[in-house]
Parts: sequence; structure tokens; C-alpha cells
Amino acid sequence: MIDIHPNFRAIKDGLIKVPDSEQMKLDKDGLDVIHDIYRYAKLGFSAISEDDFDRMKWYGVYRQKPKDSGYFMMRTKIPGGQLTGDQAIALSAIGDEYGHGFSDITTRQTIQYHWLRISDVPPIFDALEKVGLITSGACGDITRNVACCPTSGINPREVLDATAEMQEISRNLTDTKDFSNLPRKYKIGISGCDIHCHQPDINCLGMFGLVNARGEAGYGVKVGGGLSSAPHMAQLLPVWISPQQAWPVSKAITEVFRDEGYRAKRNRARFKFLVADWGVEKILAEIEARLGYELERHTDFQFPRDQESDHMGIHAQSQPGLFWVGINFTGGRVRDGALASVGRLVNKYSVPGQGSIRLTNKQNLIITHVPEANLPAMKLEMDALGLTYESSNFRNGCVSCTGIEFCNLAVAETKNRMIELVSQLEATSGWYKGKIRVHFSGCPSSCGQHQIADIGFRGGKTKVDGVMVEAYDLFVGGRLGVNRRFNTLLKGKILASDVHHVIDALLKAYEADKQGDEIFSEFLERTPKADLLAVLPERYRPQSV
Repeated sequence: MIDIHPNFRAIKDGLIKVPDSEQMKLDKDGLDVIHDIYRYAKLGFSAISEDDFDRMKWYGVYRQKPKDSGYFMMRTKIPGGQLTGDQAIALSAIGDEYGHGFSDITTRQTIQYHWLRISDVPPIFDALEKVGLITSGACGDITRNVACCPTSGINPREVLDATAEMQEISRNLTDTKDFSNLPRKYKIGISGCDIHCHQPDINCLGMFGLVNARGEAGYGVKVGGGLSSAPHMAQLLPVWISPQQAWPVSKAITEVFRDEGYRAKRNRARFKFLVADWGVEKILAEIEARLGYELERHTDFQFPRDQESDHMGIHAQSQPGLFWVGINFTGGRVRDGALASVGRLVNKYSVPGQGSIRLTNKQNLIITHVPEANLPAMKLEMDALGLTYESSNFRNGCVSCTGIEFCNLAVAETKNRMIELVSQLEATSGWYKGKIRVHFSGCPSSCGQHQIADIGFRGGKTKVDGVMVEAYDLFVGGRLGVNRRFNTLLKGKILASDVHHVIDALLKAYEADKQGDEIFSEFLERTPKADLLAVLPERYRPQSV
């Protein structure tokens, strides 16, 4: 096996020996497994080859825990998380019929199902197609769902509406063999959001709203962000691009990753490693070489200091007399027809032909284009349905991965643990009214994005009285935007039963010692580790404290 990365063209020409993960894609393109999926639906789970199990990820289908259970998870592809009411109703019906009622919201603004059989997949594909939805590119070594601010086009504070550019990028990178064999997964976010809620700092490619010296609204560009066990903050390119350049620039950057990205070692195959090794100047030169022209240089950048937990609540839109309404689903868990209820609310209370549902990357959703006169009746119906639209900051700021319940990588429960935790915090720490972001990841892969949270928990195990129990490593002080940083390990092996007490202790320390308008993550970064450990419950304090 070679130690340096193979060039994609040399791989395709058979000039370089490659690992099995690359050979599998050469033997059959991931997009070509669609025919086999229909064949396996008739033959059954036992007929599926190991390589095709991997290729099925290109269509969002992958094995549920345990791998030999015969059950699958499935993710959909919903660019920007934008849905109509009828699409939401159809998505909910699929979850109810095939997935034991699960229609969970993911951190990339899509819907994820559980408990599917291989025989269920073709009829699910058919049901999705009828309402204009797909799963192609939901997983695999391909462009994942393109993220966008859920209030694009309706937020009075946005720099510009990125919806058209988001849709163009997604459309051109989906279902094309030009980009179906990337070194590994590839994540894009584009938005004009003033608080950068689409997280350009941790995407492979992040475009954010930027006004140039002439007062023209366009985009700034960051590349090479990502989390997992080796997190990287994206690096800023010193350019401004127009909305019309968003797709050509995205195409050029994606080509760089496809052609030059590392492929010899799976754990080095993300774009972040190439960007880190090459540096901004070389990356930019390669982009411009592929474009055939130089991009406009820009050096005056300002980034948000305090990212909101989400665009939750009821807010006036930029369209006079219209409002958006945020609805919280703790940890993204949506069950038993709740998504269909939201779809019916859109159809009933939003402006016909304009109202939509926007899934958020904090695993909640927003209903748009609600006339002010409709809000009282809509609130009453949401109350009757048990939907939470006036939620605490604990509820708004929580994010969770799938966890040990369904994921083959996770070593601890996260989803149901988060749901329990929020209720505990509202009961024991209801005195705290500030913003807070608490994230759970079931393993180092960081699907719950624990590294960028105020307080992040990573799943693990420990022994208590000789019995192995779930525990969590505690990380504090993460944030994006200005002064961005990944959080740092404060204490390992926090018992599940103590998590809410640990959070309460840290919040009390913050309230007692915060300086001026200091936000929670700034306090956590400023305060010495020994001082933070000293306020934790006694069993987690150092012996000398």
C-alpha cells in the first residue's frame, strides 16, 4: 500500500494500488447500486454483499444496530431543509407505515427513519418521488445535504437570501457521476444568515453573507472545516464572490477535493486534511486555475460573537404582516404523526402557496408565512397537539446524535438521554434564563457536534461497584464565529445520573462570576480548569480541592 495520497486520475487509470474502500467505488459507482437495491428487495437481506451495503449509503440507506439485525436507517435529501406541508405529511406517513413512527430531524436538516426492511426501500422511494423528494447523496462518499439558514428569504436581518444559490449547488452536485466518487463525505453550507447559523466554520465548504466595499451583497468563503476525532476549523479565503459565482466556485472547490483529496488512508480522506496541508494560498490558486479567472480580493471580515441556539420563537418576517413560528423537537426526535400535524398546520394557517416548513440544523423546525391574524388560532391548535413553540433555552440549545439505540458506532445513549436531560434542567435549573448549548455525541465521530457546544458530552463507559455503566466525557467552552474554538476536556466519566447536576453547577458558577456581557462560553474559556473542577459535584472534584 502506498503512503502518499493517490491522484484521482491515476486511480481511475489503474496506475496506483488503492485501499479496498477506493477499489469498491471503482468496481461499481455508488450511484449504480440503485438497481441492486430493487433486486435485494426481492431477494432479502442475506443476499446483500458487503460492498453493496456500503454503496447503499449513496442512497441514504445503511445498517441499523446490530448490523445483522436485518433493519436499516435511512436519511432523505432535503436541500436547505425546505419542505411544503404536503411533503411533510408524506414524510410522516412513511415513518408511520415503515419506521415504527420515527421521522427524526438531523443536524443536516433532513429526516431520518429507523426500523426499515430492505423490502420497504422501493415503496419508500416511490412515495418520496411522488412528492418531489429523494435520498440520493444523503450518505456515502458524495456531497451530503446542502445546509442553509432556515429563515432564508424571510429574515429581516439577513445579508441576502441564499435559497437560489443553495438549490443550484445541490441540484448540480446530485445524481451526477462527475461527483459521485469523492474521497469521503463532503459537506456544504451556504447562507446569508447574520448569525451564521449554517456553521460555515465546520463545513468542508461554507459560504456566508458578505457585503463588499461597493455595498454589493455576496458571499465570503471558508474551506476545510469538519469535526470527528480530528476537528478542524475552516480556513477563510480572502475573497468576495457574487451570487452568480456561488456555483462555479463550489464546482471548482469540489473538483479540487475530488482530484487531489487524500484516498490512501480512510482516516485522512476528508477535505480538511488537504486544506490544512496545502494552505489557503495554494487552495485559492487551484480554485482560480479551474475557474480561469481571479476572484475579487476582500480582507474586511466581521463574524458573529454569540450564535443563537436556533431561530426559535415567533418572529416577524421581512414580509409585512407575516411571521415564522419555531417548533421544538428535543434532540430531533419526531414520533407518531407529529410531522404530519405540522404539515397540516402549514396548509391551514400559512399563506397558500407561500408557507413552508424549514428543518433546522439544531434538529427543530420552523413554519413560515403565517399571517398575524392566524397566530392565536394556530397557537391554540399547537397547544392541543402538544407541540412546543414557547420553549426554554435548554430545549432550544440541545443537539443529539442517534446514539447507541440505533447506531453501530455509538457506545452510549444520547437521544433519549437528551430528552430526559432537558426535562431535568427545566426542573432543577429553571432559574437560568440565558442561552446555553448542550450537545451529546455517542462516540468520537461527533455527529452530535459536541466539540462546538458550550457544554459537550461524548459517550463512554465506566465501572461503578464493579458494574459497567454509561458515562460521558465533559467538554466545555466551544463556539463558532469570532474567537471560535473547540471546547476542551474538563472531566471524564460523568455518570448519566449526574449530568444535570454538573450543568447546574457550571451555570451557577457563571452567574456568580460573569463579567459584564460575557457569554457562557467566554466564561468557560476564561476560568482556570481547576476553578471549574472545584464547583462540580464532590465526586468529580480533584482530591486536593
